[in-house]
Order: sequence, then C-alpha cells, then structure tokens
Amino acid sequence: MTNQPPQLSEMAAETAGRSYALRYFDRPGSGPTVLYIHGLGCSKADFMEMASVPELQSFRLVCADNPGCGDSSYDKNHPLNIDGVVELIENFVAQLGLNRFMLVGGSMGGLVALLYAERNPNKIAGFVNVEGNLAPEDCMFTRLVISHSYSHFENVVFPQIKKALSAKAGRGFAQHLRVLEKANPRAYYDYSFQTVEYSDHGNLLERFLSLPVPRCFLYGSENRHLSYLPQLLKSECTVIEIPNADHFLFYDEPNYYAAALASFARNSCLFSVGEKPR
Repeated sequence: MTNQPPQLSEMAAETAGRSYALRYFDRPGSGPTVLYIHGLGCSKADFMEMASVPELQSFRLVCADNPGCGDSSYDKNHPLNIDGVVELIENFVAQLGLNRFMLVGGSMGGLVALLYAERNPNKIAGFVNVEGNLAPEDCMFTRLVISHSYSHFENVVFPQIKKALSAKAGRGFAQHLRVLEKANPRAYYDYSFQTVEYSDHGNLLERFLSLPVPRCFLYGSENRHLSYLPQLLKSECTVIEIPNADHFLFYDEPNYYAAALASFARNSCLFSVGEKPR
C-alpha cells in the first residue's frame, strides 16, 4: 500500500498545432493506473478525494484539468470542442507514457473517454463510465446553453445554472457548484455544442457497448429513471448503482464510489487471475 500525497504538475499538451498548459495531479501507487477525465465545468478536484480513500491506495491516480477548468487556462480566441479535448488527452497520455490503464470518465468526461477509448482501445484495460453522456437525456446542463449567444449565456444562463445548482439538495451539487466557480464561462459554452451533437446523433450507447474492452457503468440511485439502464443491464457491461447518490456521485458517496472502481478493476480488467492488489 501507498500513502503518498498527490503531486501537482503542469504539462504542455497539443491539439491542432496549438499548445495548452494542463494542470494535473499524479498520485503515485505501486499498482495499476487509473486516469480520470472530468465533466463540464468540473476539474481534477472531482478525483482528488480518491487519493485518501483506502480502497484505491494501491493505485496510481491521474487527472488533469481540461482547458478552462480548475487551474488550466483557456484561450477564447482559439475555442476547443470535444474532439479537441480528446486529442489533448491523447497527447497527455503519450507524454506520461501511460499504458494498459483503467479509464474513468464522469458526465461530459464520459463522452471524452468514450471517444478516446474508440481511438485507443489497446491503451486501456477497462473503461468506467460515470453517468457519462450516452443519450439525448444526458444533456442536463449543455442543452440549456446551445440556443443562446455567448453574451446571453454568460450574463443570464450561466448565473441561472448556478442558482439552480444552489437550490438542489445533497453534497454532490454543493461541491460541484464550488468547483464551477473556477470554470471559464467561454470553455463551458464551447464544450456544450458538440456534447449535445454527439448525445443526440452519435449513437453513443451502441458505441459504448461495442467497445472491445471491459466496460462498467456507474450511476447514482437517484437516477434509476435513465431510459437505457435496462439495455445496459442486459448487456455484458458491469452496472453498479451507488446508493444515496445523484449525478455527482463521487462527492455524494466517495467511499462507495471508490469501492466500485476498485471492484471493477480487480474483477474485470487490471488484475489477472489469482493476482491481488498490492
């Protein structure tokens, strides 16, 4: 077991010939690696708590702030979309030399992770989708954005989203609101359009189920209404419900969340038969 703290660093990653400074943490571990990709308006803070949870102490944990999120800056003169973020993640992974790792994506990060997994199936040992975008119904926030000009979004819609979050019960929404205060509104706006496009027309559920790697879907118990859960449950995908949790289940129930990640890694992808985590 390891008890080392996360190490904060910065890396220059590239997409479309442009360089972006990504702030990230890398928590050393004696066992396999888990790379987390965060969602819209989120940051590496969503995964930082996992560094202190006993179930994941043997794992190396890595997470970067996407441009315009957390501590990573954003250039409004060179807007990014989801495809651009995927390319940045590819560059980030290559520079760290990661291989055969468990990929975890939350919310919009689940979409980014899915597209990465399609393009790089040999890099990953398994994929955990944490209420990531798989259908039109998953555009909880992004659909509120795309019908507006940026000016109207920044001055009216974004404050409305924050007000709606503040009215919701539970630790998860409260923590997300705190993280959202650091998000660049322009990045939030730019990422929303392709998120909705993929969710509406990208056949994401079929693509997720077709990935040639072990798959897992995590969801909060408050979201049992998701229309595609029956199809997931009938598939070979591992499906795990996190009790007493909503969309930001890693904040609502971090210990259950960590245990689910460790269980999937142990049983499905990162440990060979007979091998135990160190």
